[in-house]
Amino acid sequence: MASPSSSAVFAMGDGWAAYAGPHEAHAAHAHVAIQLAVARTGSVRVVLEDHRTLSGQAIVIGPRVRHRMTDEGGSVLLLYLETHTPLASSLLALIAPAVAAVAPPSVTALLSPEAQPDRIVAGLREGLGVKEVKLDPRLEGALLKASEDPAPGAVARAARAVGLSPARLRVLAQAQMQAPLSQWLLWRKLQRAGHEMASGAGLVEAAIAGGFADQAHLNRVTKRMFGVTPLQASSVVRSADNRFVQ
Repeated sequence: MASPSSSAVFAMGDGWAAYAGPHEAHAAHAHVAIQLAVARTGSVRVVLEDHRTLSGQAIVIGPRVRHRMTDEGGSVLLLYLETHTPLASSLLALIAPAVAAVAPPSVTALLSPEAQPDRIVAGLREGLGVKEVKLDPRLEGALLKASEDPAPGAVARAARAVGLSPARLRVLAQAQMQAPLSQWLLWRKLQRAGHEMASGAGLVEAAIAGGFADQAHLNRVTKRMFGVTPLQASSVVRSADNRFVQ
């Protein structure tokens, strides 16, 4: 049986997604989610767009911050938090005014890198005293509608469903989620495609499930947001004990 640090786990929960396992160096990229990169063995090293380097047990990276991870030869936990979640806000507040920084001791003290991602998320929420914050009901309804019907025109249809104009819905989303609605919808598409791939689907099937135009579209978006293509990501974990948890 593979050891915990050599196995690969893909997990998703309410407002978060995670990968735990081996990794390779990534090309520079940026994504709408807030990222907590944790070393399960050794340390993690991130290079920012201004060539500043961060290295430590854990690193917090804000939304839309261009960065790349180097291969330090160890296993990592990559936790992605949707921007509107209270845990994401708490982590950003701890590193403010920086947009990316080595996680402070108040965060690293709560980490058990070999634990399952859902337990780590729960531990961070409890340890940081995170309180649940509700989104505007209209925004919640629109997000649900857009997630269920991600085809082109999703924003306009979601806005109509909750009695808002598309422009007003975008303003509301930016105010409460600190991210453009279009980027959030793209992130959700990637989550759906990732779910399918982690469950054993091929790239074509994953692209269709995610609502992408085709496999090439999925490849481009994944490369832009994660620094690797889906095929490159799968090659990292191909020989590992790969499983999906939800």
